[in-house]
Amino acid sequence: MMIAREIAKATDSLEPDAPGAVAIERFRSTPDLHLIPVVLVGKPIGILTRERTFQKFTHQFGHEIWSKRPVRDLMSSEFAAIPDSIPIERLLERVAALSQQTLLDGVVFVDGEGFYSGDATAFDLYKAAVTVTTIKNVELDARNESLREAALSLAHETDRAKAASQSKSEFLAAMSHEIRTPLNGVLGMAQSLQHADLPQSEMEKVNVILDSGKSLLLLLNDVLDLSKIEAGKLEIAAVPADLRHTIKRTCDLFQAAVAEKGLTFETSIADDIPGSLIYDPLRVRQCLSNLISNAIKFTDRGRVSVEVSCTILADQECCLTIAVTDTGIGMGADVQSRLFQAFSQADSSTSRKYGGTGLGLAISRQLARLRGGDLSADSAEGKGSTFTLTIRAKAVAAEEGPVVRASAGSADLSPPASLLGTRVLLTDDNAINRQVVRLFLAPLGCEIAEARNGQEALDKLANEAFDLVLLDVHMPVMDGKEAIQRIRASETSWRAVPVIALTADAMAGDHERLLALGMTDYLPKPLDQRALISKMINLVNPRTIAVEPMAAAG
Repeated sequence: MMIAREIAKATDSLEPDAPGAVAIERFRSTPDLHLIPVVLVGKPIGILTRERTFQKFTHQFGHEIWSKRPVRDLMSSEFAAIPDSIPIERLLERVAALSQQTLLDGVVFVDGEGFYSGDATAFDLYKAAVTVTTIKNVELDARNESLREAALSLAHETDRAKAASQSKSEFLAAMSHEIRTPLNGVLGMAQSLQHADLPQSEMEKVNVILDSGKSLLLLLNDVLDLSKIEAGKLEIAAVPADLRHTIKRTCDLFQAAVAEKGLTFETSIADDIPGSLIYDPLRVRQCLSNLISNAIKFTDRGRVSVEVSCTILADQECCLTIAVTDTGIGMGADVQSRLFQAFSQADSSTSRKYGGTGLGLAISRQLARLRGGDLSADSAEGKGSTFTLTIRAKAVAAEEGPVVRASAGSADLSPPASLLGTRVLLTDDNAINRQVVRLFLAPLGCEIAEARNGQEALDKLANEAFDLVLLDVHMPVMDGKEAIQRIRASETSWRAVPVIALTADAMAGDHERLLALGMTDYLPKPLDQRALISKMINLVNPRTIAVEPMAAAG
């Protein structure tokens, strides 16, 4: 950084009592000399400028008048004295504030004690300004180049990150599809066997298969949810619903687990919670299930309690607080610091002893934050834990329509007559998948025809009448996406036939994309028997009350 001293010129000064003839001789003998400082005991008290000095001496009697008079009578005491240590940028700011005449006269520099150290003419100051501007331009060009390179680098990194994210999403979608397809066969057959007349010992084996398959499905859904959250593609479906019903129904799912461990299970729901709220029941159930499951898992004696309260905010907004407390093993501060990190558990022994991936809490916190809330933990080793989930919801106005209440989901799938005689075109290239659907529907009196791809489905629709089409999305020859577009674009009576998409894809936006193509509804694999029957009943006989599926499939 340049300072004023670097542009200062040291000019021989004059004492204030020196005769004027000395000054005029100095100017005449040195054509480039513009300014002579007048100093007293080393400190400037005025200046002589070439222009004003010559004006006085060239007068008719100027030489006789001024040559013998002291310099103090010739000098101007109005001058700019500037510290020689200030940066050039500040010097130029100071100069810009000077009057025009003072600037033309030039400036005098002084050191820290006020002694004369040099001077600069207006031209010197102009050159300094040009130099500073040039340096600044060079620096600015260099900075711009650096920023341009950084922007290019960032763009490349962003492109690579997008490509990596896209590759990960495609990989997860492919893995999801490949895992869900055989899992559909495993869980489908097991669900069918549940309704068979098997000995108790054999039924227990079927239940183990179902429980194991559902655990695998939950793990798969957790990984997909985490991927969706990281990609910013997980959507919250807020609908009018009954929070009390959601809480009670979720807690009911764990009654058997707490009874098996001999724990006390308490639920408290505040009376001031509005009966109708707009929130995402599926995600609230998911978060609460994670918290209750963890509480039971890490508690060997004592109790697990769920306490729900509500704070009413402005404009019908509510802050819901769900606290899950246990008397389990608890944890120290070091464990709590990494508790909400994905794939993180207390230590390696935790995973070996209790199982799990450490995804549940990380996902639950992210889901809560997507709804303007949070998830926190308060715990101490050996003294249990309290997990507090907060979410934002909105009270339902009267005109916003009915509240969604999920049914309890009993083993009675549906009134047998509701689907009796329903003609179903089942389209899937996988024979096991077709067999699973047959086992689901045949006992209900459905008449089922099969197709192995979209082209076969179109041929059968052209020759036979069907009440409903179950259409797989990924098939050879013609996939479900092309098939549904041809169905809807046809000019035949079957162009409006209800079509339920069956797919092992479960990534963000799949549901919306399939509905946009013309599908009437959507079911992810592995298929849930009650969910399939519920959707079919709604389409074939809309007045029949739907039965909620046993568990979300992704």
